[in-house]
Amino acid sequence: MNYFQFLTGISVLMTAVSATKMSACTNSTGIYPNVTYSVNSYVCEATPCTCTLGCPSLISVDFYAPRYLEKIKPKIHAACMGVGLDYPLGQADACAGINNTQCPIVQNEKVHYEYSLNILPIFPEVTVTLTFSIIDEELNEDVVCFEWDIEVKRTTCPE
Repeated sequence: MNYFQFLTGISVLMTAVSATKMSACTNSTGIYPNVTYSVNSYVCEATPCTCTLGCPSLISVDFYAPRYLEKIKPKIHAACMGVGLDYPLGQADACAGINNTQCPIVQNEKVHYEYSLNILPIFPEVTVTLTFSIIDEELNEDVVCFEWDIEVKRTTCPE
């Protein structure tokens, strides 16, 4: 086990109480980070997570940078009933969502990234598999990658 794997493991253990159980991406070299998915401070502990239409949810991602990172971008791919598409995030630069440090990020630096996801009320009630990644634009490869299921619902936002 190298130093980077050790630090990642310690980080996951220290924050596992508030983490959401996600899945590692199957076709990615990106690391599997510690992730919390919440809606109005209600933390989803295991998937599928309920996503209320029109109610913002927060994706919090903690990881240690596997290498020097200067230009990174977030990406969400949604898949449902065999059809997949990239979900528009409105955030081309993942550095804008990092709130504990600044880009560029040095190797082994701890990163805390947050993104507020709002599923528009035009979508039907359905279960969707989301794949979230932060991509190193210089190498065009995933830095982090994870997947989870959400159940899109038309209900009142949880409090």
